[in-house]
Amino acid sequence: MVKLSLPLLLLPATAAYEYQTLYYNQTLDHTQPFHPSQARWSHRYLLNDEFWSRPADEDLMGSSSCPGPIMFYTGNEGPVDGFWSGNGFMMEMAESWGGLIVFGEERYYGESIPSEDYSFMSTQQVLEDYVELLDFVKNEYDAQECPVIAFGGSYGGTLTTFFRAGYPHAIQGGLASSAPVGNYDPDGWSDHGVDSYTFSDIIVKQYTDADPKCLEKIWAATDALNSATSQDLVTAFNLCDATGLGPSSQSELFLYGLEGLPQLNYPYEIGSMPAWPVQAACDMLVASGDDVEDLIKSSAVVTAMALGYSLDGQCFETLDEGPGNVPGDGPGSGPWGYQSCTETLHLFNSRGPDSGGIRSYKFDMEKVRSICSDTWGDVQPNPTALTERYGGYRLGDGLVDVSNIIWSVGDIDPWGGGCFHPEYAKEDAEANGLYYFPIEKGAHHYDLRGKHDDDTESVTEVREKEREIIKSWIVDFV
Repeated sequence: MVKLSLPLLLLPATAAYEYQTLYYNQTLDHTQPFHPSQARWSHRYLLNDEFWSRPADEDLMGSSSCPGPIMFYTGNEGPVDGFWSGNGFMMEMAESWGGLIVFGEERYYGESIPSEDYSFMSTQQVLEDYVELLDFVKNEYDAQECPVIAFGGSYGGTLTTFFRAGYPHAIQGGLASSAPVGNYDPDGWSDHGVDSYTFSDIIVKQYTDADPKCLEKIWAATDALNSATSQDLVTAFNLCDATGLGPSSQSELFLYGLEGLPQLNYPYEIGSMPAWPVQAACDMLVASGDDVEDLIKSSAVVTAMALGYSLDGQCFETLDEGPGNVPGDGPGSGPWGYQSCTETLHLFNSRGPDSGGIRSYKFDMEKVRSICSDTWGDVQPNPTALTERYGGYRLGDGLVDVSNIIWSVGDIDPWGGGCFHPEYAKEDAEANGLYYFPIEKGAHHYDLRGKHDDDTESVTEVREKEREIIKSWIVDFV
């Protein structure tokens, strides 16, 4: 997956690492036989080599001619520079070990646009881009003998998983954080304690745990929004026009913000986002009055906080995807919308207030297919395409020949239901190089972020274990 409700990784990190913005002349279609005249395109990537010239840890690199490891971020659904600041953990290791840091941008995002349409968009094409890009960077730095460790969070973690499983010659190990690979394997859901409501149920539990009165206030606010005039809401929410409220009801933008906020539930302030923002949102809603005006005002404040905009600044533009869509985002007019209409569709439902939930949503494949065909023509979704090509739960259960992958997941992450958990792993998983780390009070790919004074004890312990495992992969390779 995973389409975030917010540009999460645009938020500041605790330490500043600079990067160069570079471009590689990338192959357009990796599924075709090589030909010197084949079409190519400008593929953006970010690079930091300030630690590369430093002597590496002798215990780490031994007598190898390689100066240090290559730390590669498998860029996912967004401009790659937006992911830089939220991945301090891999940079801290690179600094310690004399590593080269490379971030590849996913095709059709940011500045990496191969064609005018999405004809060449697929997970396979993305992974082949990264194979070729890494080969180029290795040649540029005379680093052919250097190990590569991949890192990714969310859909990026899914890419890291598939990268290691499908191209083991290209990377020597991977840290796949909050990688919901199981979401694409619905046949395995029941055996792994998952159903179509798991995503939304985890969200509801976060709000309930924050304050037992929170859900009642959310429901009251929803009713208030749906009964108000659209112009009053445009003003209160600082929207550019009424379409920003949502395609079907006036509460959809508010509910969309609430669905996304639990992914950002970190224990410290990041930019304008407060520490433990789910608790902060509940505190604001519960403290508000019961009249319509108070409920609308508190709903607007919470929505602006959740979606990262100001109620006093520039008006908020209508989102192309999100409100009213499949929980977690789905079919739409942008690149993730296209991916959802091909191979990353989530078969999610959501419980409404009458069933103790936040938003009532019933997945309807025929409706989704209609949206996809209306938007993209002949394109139709295949929710199990990635499992068919790369493997689903069989990867996490250790039933296929794959090694050197760390899967981490926070216990409050809504995407955690589709991630791999230790209770389903084989007893000899670690002997085969497979590791599973749950993170207590961990939100979406929390462990990828750089260290912070207010980090939880759990994430600190998990990062230390991950660091030692990754170091062992590097030592074994050289």
